[in-house]
Amino acid sequence: MLVVTSGAVGAEGLALDLELFLSPREFTIIPERDGIPYDGARRDAGIAGQRVHGILDLRENRSGLYIAPMGALMRRIQDPGVWEKGTLNLRSGQTMDPSQLLMRLVGLGYHRVERVEGPGDICLKGSVLDIYSPGQDPLRLDFFDIEIDSIRHFDPETQRSRETLETVEILPASEDLLSLTRLPEFLNHLKKRFTDASEPDWWDDLKNRTLASGLDPDLQFLAGRDISGLEDLLIDFLPSTALLDLFPEKPLVFLVQPEEIEKHRQRVVTEFQTIYEAECQDLMVAPPETLLEMDPLQLEVLEQDEGSPSSALPENIRSMFRLTEDLANLDSASDVQRPLLQAATGFQGRISELRKAVEDKLQSGATVVLTSPYHAQIQRISGIFRGEPVELSVMEDPSGPLEFDSTDDAANASSSGKSSKGAKAKASGQSKGKESGGKSRKKDPAPVLYVIQNFRNSGFEIPELNLYVWSDHDIFGRGYRKRNRFKARTSSPIESFLDLKEGDFVVHINHGVGKFLKLERVKAAGRERDFLVLEYAEQDRLFVPLDQISLVQKYAAPTEKPRLDHLGRASFKKVRQRVEERIEEFAEELLKIYAARMSRKGYAYPPDSPWQEEFEAAFPFEETPDQITAIESVKQDLETPRPMDRLVCGDVGYGKTEVAIRAAFKAVMGGKQVAVICPTTILALQHFKNFKERYSDFPVRVDWISRFRTRKEITETKEKLQQGEVDVVIGTHALLAKDIKFKNLGLLIVDEEQRFGVTHKEALKKMKALVDVLTLTATPIPRTLHLSLTGIRDLSIIQTPPRDRRPVQTYVMEDSDTVLVEAIQREMERGGQIFYLHNRIQDLDAVASRIEQLMPDVSFTTLHGQMDEDDIENILLDFVNRKYDLLLTTAIIENGIDMPNVNTLIVDRADGFGLSQLYQIRGRVGRASRQAYAYFFHPGKHILTEQAQKRLNTLLEYQELGSGFKVAMRDLEIRGAGNLLGKEQSGDIMDVGYELYIKFLDDAVRRLKGEEVPSDFRCAVNLKTDFYLPDDYIPDTRQKIEFYKRFEAAIDLEEVEALAAEMEDRFGEPIGPARQFVLVEKIRTLCSYAGFESVFEETAGVIQLEAGEHFRIPPEHMIKVLKSGKGFRVKPGKSDTLYFEPAEVIKKAGLEERLAAFLSTLVELTAPLHAQKEPAAG
Repeated sequence: MLVVTSGAVGAEGLALDLELFLSPREFTIIPERDGIPYDGARRDAGIAGQRVHGILDLRENRSGLYIAPMGALMRRIQDPGVWEKGTLNLRSGQTMDPSQLLMRLVGLGYHRVERVEGPGDICLKGSVLDIYSPGQDPLRLDFFDIEIDSIRHFDPETQRSRETLETVEILPASEDLLSLTRLPEFLNHLKKRFTDASEPDWWDDLKNRTLASGLDPDLQFLAGRDISGLEDLLIDFLPSTALLDLFPEKPLVFLVQPEEIEKHRQRVVTEFQTIYEAECQDLMVAPPETLLEMDPLQLEVLEQDEGSPSSALPENIRSMFRLTEDLANLDSASDVQRPLLQAATGFQGRISELRKAVEDKLQSGATVVLTSPYHAQIQRISGIFRGEPVELSVMEDPSGPLEFDSTDDAANASSSGKSSKGAKAKASGQSKGKESGGKSRKKDPAPVLYVIQNFRNSGFEIPELNLYVWSDHDIFGRGYRKRNRFKARTSSPIESFLDLKEGDFVVHINHGVGKFLKLERVKAAGRERDFLVLEYAEQDRLFVPLDQISLVQKYAAPTEKPRLDHLGRASFKKVRQRVEERIEEFAEELLKIYAARMSRKGYAYPPDSPWQEEFEAAFPFEETPDQITAIESVKQDLETPRPMDRLVCGDVGYGKTEVAIRAAFKAVMGGKQVAVICPTTILALQHFKNFKERYSDFPVRVDWISRFRTRKEITETKEKLQQGEVDVVIGTHALLAKDIKFKNLGLLIVDEEQRFGVTHKEALKKMKALVDVLTLTATPIPRTLHLSLTGIRDLSIIQTPPRDRRPVQTYVMEDSDTVLVEAIQREMERGGQIFYLHNRIQDLDAVASRIEQLMPDVSFTTLHGQMDEDDIENILLDFVNRKYDLLLTTAIIENGIDMPNVNTLIVDRADGFGLSQLYQIRGRVGRASRQAYAYFFHPGKHILTEQAQKRLNTLLEYQELGSGFKVAMRDLEIRGAGNLLGKEQSGDIMDVGYELYIKFLDDAVRRLKGEEVPSDFRCAVNLKTDFYLPDDYIPDTRQKIEFYKRFEAAIDLEEVEALAAEMEDRFGEPIGPARQFVLVEKIRTLCSYAGFESVFEETAGVIQLEAGEHFRIPPEHMIKVLKSGKGFRVKPGKSDTLYFEPAEVIKKAGLEERLAAFLSTLVELTAPLHAQKEPAAG
């Protein structure tokens, strides 16, 4: 059976719905190709892998049900036999050279990276090969020489291994494969086929491809994933087939909204034909009839038939519109009874009605199932029925489908009209078991209510089976965002230092600002070690050993290029001293403000009321972890008698508004009024709409004041405020006017305070002194600043993106009228809007004329920074209200305004922007669950500068959520830190860099609070051994520096051992210098912990330990160790020096044995310190 939808969203939604009834093995989704026809952009490896996986499933007939959007049926595909030849089946113990396996995977469309994070990535690190094969979790193959020693799944975020596997199947990461033996034939075909077309950029590269020695020629492939435009030409050359032809027999086809499917089919055909006609004269592009099945389901009959869609369809195709009619005709010979599905009852958030309906249905013997995709929502739904006369059967993340088995009684009831006992629901997932609602009797057990975590667009009812399935959409009355069926590519948060790369600016704590040149291995005193090479003014160089890496921080500040300091001069020392003094003063001021706030008495709100719980239960989305933490922090603040002053920071769409809405609701339930103040009318209007909608089912009176309201309306609102007839008022700085009087103001919510003028900030300060204050900002703030200010500034940072966020599909290409028109049309056809960014005001009229000529039907308006402030607001408000399809604008696109309907961005002359600016601009789209697109146009590669080319390439490289995006966003975070800390502190950040500034601030705050300041002390170790991480063990410099940094920062032996285990897991067993490095780090950590200043190896095996001011081993234990005969001794007159000289047999042993013996005695020497630590740890 095949179910066809018009687009990808419908296919994914249907697949998620089916998971309630079918296991993932029983149905398969085949997505359509991503991207625009002939665009030459790199394809998404995740989608390509899903297609390969799904099509091979179909070819082998593994599933009974297939789901595909019309676009997937239309595109012709390679004969899947090529993919089967490329599929690898590996097992533990198998012999295979890892380098040759790597080459073969590259030929199958895999992309070499330094760290595997997304589908299609591979990385060879010493004896470990990481592979992210489509359709499964990433794999880690550990080799012993050329034998696969183990196969494990690993987590792409933590990079740590999980379960072990015996065998694994690795599919191609690209669906466009060409055997390299046929490459000459392919190039000749192109020459003959496209005689007048110019050779593409990749032509010479392909001509030079050769077969790799040692590999079977039939198993060497060229993959189209990374060669722009190659995939369509391969279809033109190789044997191809239609997706429908892969079914073993003619399938029964169901159409979800046939008219929409037909519209989509026509659009695809038009799209291909339009672009082909525009480009076929100059480029090698295959005609649409070669690439497409123009009408795979013969749907053109829908255009000609005037009756119902069902009657016009071919014999084997059914519409899902007229379900009862079609089901009756599916199989006339079948005596299977098909119960009729009815739409679910809608409760629209009326919880009392829900309770009554559930009780009535259960008492009648029905089975009732309540579902939600979200854990938090499951908890809310369960909470509604605690205390009710039911037993709850809560199933979270069921691993299998539910089975609804009708009983004989149910069947009899269906035919006789009597009530049935209902259906039995079973699932193989994690069940929390049954919990009593609290009122059941032992002799008369309460009926069971099933609450199950599962995605449903909406519920359904089958009265014949007495089965009722209601989703949280039915319960709470609002649609929720779908989670992605397939994970978006994300990466773990990045600390700035861990992304240190050559050319970055750094700050040495003693020598100031320099430039990181490289990581260099240097031979000193006959031993090799790694050093950071830093360049200072006048090209002076400083070599920093890796055991002193904590002295170096990455320089980050709101400036492009800092001035390099001079080595050996006192200038930086003076700057550092001045900054530390100012930070001390700043920290004192912060603590005074905090102390004053603590001493002031405020209003303590009561605990959450039942209405608060019901209100929060009606939230139709799943909160992110950061959002939950922020909400709980705000409510705790409100329940304490001290005044709240909390800042909530998070990007647009990350959930700040819901935090404010819940805080305001709690204040109103506590009998207080709330004022919400915004810097612009648009933000005020958006807040008014959001607050009004959320409070619609509760007696909370919301009003607003702005220049868009009449004088009479404003006067009425002011009077109601004074009389207490308005609970929540929202507005701009107009709320700060002297004639605004509140009856009982309790909470002030300020959005984007940094955008208010000086006068308004002063008025806000006076207002803040009297009430609880919650401030919201969309400017990112580094979490490290948050940690430093913990306890003296109440901050909540929402950094977790919503789970439905998708990476923005990015295209970097030469300016093209054809692509421009196609991009705009595509967005308009799905009801969306477009940003068209051109950053030269004087050229905007010319760009507007171009848009009018190309697309006269597009409604658009123009926006730039030289306009009057009211005009800017009016234009933006019109655009937000969808009066225009397209906004032609400069780079002033409003930050902080929620525009989820804008999901296409076009940037003209993108080569003129800086990298962080490009990232910020791209962040204006992709704020909703639908796929967003960004087109960065440039005038042509022959005009681009090398730097501009690199910037644009970086945009393509880092499309995922996280990783490079977070690195580029650090500039914006530092600006956010400056906004929070103030102008003077911003100057100090520029002087010493953000990382060092935060260290100084953290130390100052700890000192003033009377807490212990972490010591920078590290024992200097000089042993007669090479200890470093070789390039063939950790090839990537950034990851190597990451481990040096983490080992150097380790404070105890357990932490070092955990790091060593992680390193071995990710890169294989360390040998030679890497193994010795781990031993030396264990020795260094123990010696630092004990307080030894230095460890020096005089001769082979004889080691000298110098005690210093940090030395803390108890004297009685020292005496005991010296008497033990384990190799320690002291020399007369040198009481601060300890010598270790092992037995002769160990002296004559190998290097590692000597180090291991020394380490063993150190563990015994420091034993009392570990014993002291145990109680604290417990």
